[in-house]
Amino acid sequence: MNFILGFYTGIVNGLREVWAHKFRSFLSMIGIILGVAALVAMVGVVQGMIQNMRIYFENAGGITRIFVEDMEPPVEQQPFAHLSPGRTYNDALAIGAGSTFIETVAPQLNIGWRRIQYGREREHAPLRGVGPERLSTMNQGIDEGRWFGDLDMEQASLVTVLGGHVVRDLFEEGESPVGQKVKIQGKMFTIVGTLEYLGTDEDRRRNPYYWQNRVVYIPLTTAMKRFNGDEKINELNIFIQDVSVMQDAIAQVENILLQTHRGIRDFQVRTMEEQLAEFKKLERSFTLALGGVAGISLLVGGLGIMNVMLAVINERIREIGVRKAVGARGYDIFIQFVAEAVVISVLGGIIGMIVSVGLVHLLKSVVTSDEFRIVLSPDAMVAGFFFSVTIGVAAGVYPALKAASLNVIDALRYE
Repeated sequence: MNFILGFYTGIVNGLREVWAHKFRSFLSMIGIILGVAALVAMVGVVQGMIQNMRIYFENAGGITRIFVEDMEPPVEQQPFAHLSPGRTYNDALAIGAGSTFIETVAPQLNIGWRRIQYGREREHAPLRGVGPERLSTMNQGIDEGRWFGDLDMEQASLVTVLGGHVVRDLFEEGESPVGQKVKIQGKMFTIVGTLEYLGTDEDRRRNPYYWQNRVVYIPLTTAMKRFNGDEKINELNIFIQDVSVMQDAIAQVENILLQTHRGIRDFQVRTMEEQLAEFKKLERSFTLALGGVAGISLLVGGLGIMNVMLAVINERIREIGVRKAVGARGYDIFIQFVAEAVVISVLGGIIGMIVSVGLVHLLKSVVTSDEFRIVLSPDAMVAGFFFSVTIGVAAGVYPALKAASLNVIDALRYE
């Protein structure tokens, strides 16, 4: 009970001191305020980057995806490297027919940015050639119309499926794009379907799915025949049945590719596990680095509170002597000054949380890159407040001990 009463008295005195010396109190809080604001802002930056990475990882097919990349053949095979046709549509057909561990093979030809024109409206978008199986590997569904079919592939049809962003830019609200024709690089394509718009449209460029919403798709055979002139592809994505058969699937894919590439090992099979490991390592590095910077800011804030508390004690030495002379114990003096440090750190933490909200919104308005997002994290705000109070209390312990250990006679004589 004595502890609670002493602590309560210290809190009241602390509030009086803060009110009586507003500017000095603000200077003592400034380190805590900036430390909390910096912690929340930095965590927001890290979490925004991590969210974008996670979305990319999920969009890329997750852990069950493996993919084939070009690679320089071994030195002994380089004189014969021209015998290999490279990555082609035939690779995808061979893997689909010859592997027992594969669920889906999704070849893709990235044609690059092309102008999409509907009447007088124009939009530039990345154009990709894909097959019917590609839709099952995407996290998007059809909004209107249909996806490509086998007949589109067989006839290399001039049909297209538009992403949601392109639809909104080319067509009026409520107007159906399906059945309309758009011009792509001088060729007229019939729109057979549109993809659902992912994310929110409050600010398109802050939407993590912004680029995915911009893509325009055409049948793979159409892309090879009318844009490339050969059967080469630049993406070969393979989705296995289960992670447990990963190594067996990789071995099968390599054996098949060695046959289609005429024994030339000018390819490498990579897994998303490698990217996942790099992603986790990057996440830890960012968290430790930015968290450390914010932690140092809070530590500096704690040192500021300690300096101010020491100055306060020097001003109140006679008051401490009088209190001890009338019966106050060193323990009572200690509790009083610790409570005052708690008041300063709590007020600094609360103001810091308010400032952090404004800082995050300011950063959001300044940073306009669609690949860079900032998230306001309630957990970071709570953590910042908790650490600010902890550091503030720790910073008040030494001054409180110094005040509690003052000799009564020396304190009363102090001028």
